[in-house]
Amino acid sequence: MAGTLIRSRPGSPALVLIHGFPLDNRIWDDVFTRIPEGVGVYTPDLPGCGKTPLTEGPWTMDAYARWLLNLTTGLGLKKFFVAGHSMGGYIVFAMHRLAPERIAGAAFVSSRALPDTEEGKKTRETVAQRAEKEGPGFLADTMPEKAAGNAPPPAVIEKLRTVIREAQPAGVAAMARGMAARPDCTPQLAKIAFPTVVFAGRQDKIVPPAESEAMAKGIPGSKLVWCEKSGHVPMLEEPDLVARELTALVK
Repeated sequence: MAGTLIRSRPGSPALVLIHGFPLDNRIWDDVFTRIPEGVGVYTPDLPGCGKTPLTEGPWTMDAYARWLLNLTTGLGLKKFFVAGHSMGGYIVFAMHRLAPERIAGAAFVSSRALPDTEEGKKTRETVAQRAEKEGPGFLADTMPEKAAGNAPPPAVIEKLRTVIREAQPAGVAAMARGMAARPDCTPQLAKIAFPTVVFAGRQDKIVPPAESEAMAKGIPGSKLVWCEKSGHVPMLEEPDLVARELTALVK
């Protein structure tokens, strides 16, 4: 799509990596370089993220999913593997609802099937309004330490802070409101019929490890991968492990 920033390496099979909130495709850099040659890897910036402009919304999870389905069609990817980090996992659920035949296999990285609580929805709206008024700086000040594990490399914190600080305010607001409106995806778990990996950080302060474990148990035949040294961002904290498991998924 015009205006979309996407880092890509054509090949077969194809793997699409979806970033989470309030990030962009740079969070996948360390994984991208570790995926073996021959595998096609695509890391787009979602609308309103990174260098991709935000177009008219509202941007629900289904809207992001349709955008990605159109993007992959334009790239010539009739069927592909997909991995979604956090909010990216919510988008994977939406893609499964809309076009399950397009997905060859999926990975949920520090994501969840449950919807926001009423309190969580109010917090999302507060974040959206602050981002619109102040910009994303307040998130850059607080989120990196919450997202990382107990003893992350300094580079992880700095990368998160940089990416969040450079986020588009309107894009941050759109993502926050989209996440608040997402449905309960728990009923979908038993209907997922493609190979699936669930990555869970042992030190995740955002998605409780027990919740990730329960989600994996609900998906028939899924593989649960524990990221022992990670919090909510294992693609940054343990990229070797994440790349290895994603490669095994697509091979």
